[in-house]
Amino acid sequence: MNEASLPNVIIGGAPKCGTSSLYFWLSAHPEVFGSPKKETFFFADKVNRFNAKANVHEHELAEYESFFKGGIDQFIRFEATAHYLYESTARTAFSSWPNPPKLIFLFREPSKQMYSHYKMERYRTKRVDMSLSEYIKRPQITDHVDYAKHVRAWLDVMPEGHVRFWAFEDFMSRKPEVMAEISAYVGIDAAYYTDFDFEHRNESVAIKSGFLHQLGLKIQPLVPHAIQKAVLPLYMKLNSGGRVADRPEDQSVLAQFKQDWAHVGAALKELDPNFSLGRWS
Repeated sequence: MNEASLPNVIIGGAPKCGTSSLYFWLSAHPEVFGSPKKETFFFADKVNRFNAKANVHEHELAEYESFFKGGIDQFIRFEATAHYLYESTARTAFSSWPNPPKLIFLFREPSKQMYSHYKMERYRTKRVDMSLSEYIKRPQITDHVDYAKHVRAWLDVMPEGHVRFWAFEDFMSRKPEVMAEISAYVGIDAAYYTDFDFEHRNESVAIKSGFLHQLGLKIQPLVPHAIQKAVLPLYMKLNSGGRVADRPEDQSVLAQFKQDWAHVGAALKELDPNFSLGRWS
């Protein structure tokens, strides 16, 4: 194990909670190297379509280190696999390193997170074709919004001070201030974000061509971030059907879901009194 080739910061989720934006904003910092492959899924519990070419179950750690070969001289090296929040394999691996990485989690009000993920899977990736009322009955949906349960599992195995989490709503409404907090946490110069151009990434939009979208995802890790930023508006104009609007018939389902999972915010607040819940209500 070569510590200079391993990440010392991990962004771990939850999905559709701003991890893509944080990945690009943190990668832009001159003291930071972000893995060109944003989500490696290397330490996922199972081999899947995202990690078939590099995973802990079938490959040596050197395969993981290769994601960070360009950042050996950088103070911070990181990746952003949102699903690590839920993966026991990731918890076991990171907590066993001689110098465990610092974890960053972003959480969105549960009904908003679930609905954003639903719209992504139905209109962007097109992996589901069902009503919202059917979608929320899937066991993994309710498990994924039970944030505090998963945070506790991480707190149980990681060193003190190595797990921090922020609310997506607070993050997006106070970008410079929250990026300054995150900078202080990982140990980089927060002044870089004073006049930074914060651009939101990975919104839930309808995709016209699934083939073109999958091709874009494959070549994205090979394209420098500055070029991605310049090309993205053109790509979105060509292949985006626009932002997916909220459906009126979904509102009663969302209201009930929000009520059923209102306790999650209080549980997170109990774990960290500084966690901002103001915009969740």
